[in-house]
Amino acid sequence: MFQFGEILTLGLGTVAAIYLLTNRGAIARLPALRVLVIPFILMTVAWVATVLEGIPGGGARTIVFLQGSATIARQGGLASELLNVVEHLAYTAAAVALLVGVWRARRLGREGTS
Repeated sequence: MFQFGEILTLGLGTVAAIYLLTNRGAIARLPALRVLVIPFILMTVAWVATVLEGIPGGGARTIVFLQGSATIARQGGLASELLNVVEHLAYTAAAVALLVGVWRARRLGREGTS
């Protein structure tokens, strides 16, 4: 079952990702934005996985993943579990990439001013 918020987030994220990919040169000249590119792409992957979890699978009443129901989630099978793992790994990787990027940018900023 699709939720409007998830579809809207994926749509906006996809438009922004396309903009990032088509304007790489301009973004490369703005060091402050470069830190955000990889985390944003990883979050877009997580949003895609979230939406794909809502694709109906099997019978008419079976959905691939519904967080509130363990029974329905089990009916989704391996695809549901893999999409859930991809989603959470992508969010985690985005957070780590942002942390490392900000840490490196801050460290380089200090070294450049001393």
